[in-house]
Amino acid sequence: MRSLPFGPRGRWAVAVTVPARDEEARIVACLDAAAQSLRGRGGIAVLVNGSSDGTMERAMEWFAATGEAGLVLERPDSPAGGVGEVRRDTVAACATMLAPQGVVMTTDADSRVFEDWVDANLEELRGADLICGSVFPDPAEFARLPPVIAQRGAVEGEYMALTIALKTAIDPVPHDPEPTHLSEPGASLAFRMDLYQSVGGFAAMPGGEDRALAERADLLGWRVRHSARARVQTSCRLSGRAPGGMADALQARIHADDPMVDWLLEPAEATVTRARLWRELRALPADVAPDVRTAARQRLAALPRQRLRLSDLPNEMPRLAAALAAETQGRERISA
Repeated sequence: MRSLPFGPRGRWAVAVTVPARDEEARIVACLDAAAQSLRGRGGIAVLVNGSSDGTMERAMEWFAATGEAGLVLERPDSPAGGVGEVRRDTVAACATMLAPQGVVMTTDADSRVFEDWVDANLEELRGADLICGSVFPDPAEFARLPPVIAQRGAVEGEYMALTIALKTAIDPVPHDPEPTHLSEPGASLAFRMDLYQSVGGFAAMPGGEDRALAERADLLGWRVRHSARARVQTSCRLSGRAPGGMADALQARIHADDPMVDWLLEPAEATVTRARLWRELRALPADVAPDVRTAARQRLAALPRQRLRLSDLPNEMPRLAAALAAETQGRERISA
């Protein structure tokens, strides 16, 4: 793999990592936004993989013109491990560049971080160990999508809000207070290397590597924060680079008669069960026998996801609302 350093030498307080494939039209905007948010406090590592366009050239030209610190890495193939392997290789390449207690932040080449993204992540890391940011669609691109996207998204958004409220009522997490969310997007993660190494890093997989890393961190007792402050804007393109990503989800919501909804949304009963298992795990005392903690983790890991379709939501919504009301009333009786 070819590696080209740019800009001033020195240890980075923050390393922003960017996987990129066939992104010549978007990579400069991505890098501009990352540099504006960094404000000289670190560097950017871009790994161009399997590209057939000018992504590599655009990235090198940008670093040469701006003088920003960074690494441009190139591998001619697209690895079998997909975006997970690319993220893993990018973190490995910049790990030696990090200062002690330096922070790794991840984003995507079709995304633009907000100006305060780095600051927000660093602030959130004062009270947590892994920061999962909020990703918003590019408003101009979203406006050009068929209206069915917004119509179907409104129903899913209502179910998502109820799910968050129910999970929070059952399993309130001190380091993940409201406003919180459920997403763990590779377009906005922040962590230090001790967490990353303890969970085994990004798994070499074509999609879902971000969720897998966050779930392992949570199971091992690291403090995972779903932040509304660390914000990223991403494209609404319908031809994506990773299977199961945003592009696939948009395609399904446009063309499928009855699309699957976000994988995090489950039937009310499953939502309650999962939240209670998390509450039991978090309530274990620090000195509990290791086999007890392991058994609790295994019960959570073994609980299968029950995927829902859009047509399921109107039937499940009242059950979700009833479960939330019951949980809220129960807590009010206890506090009284």
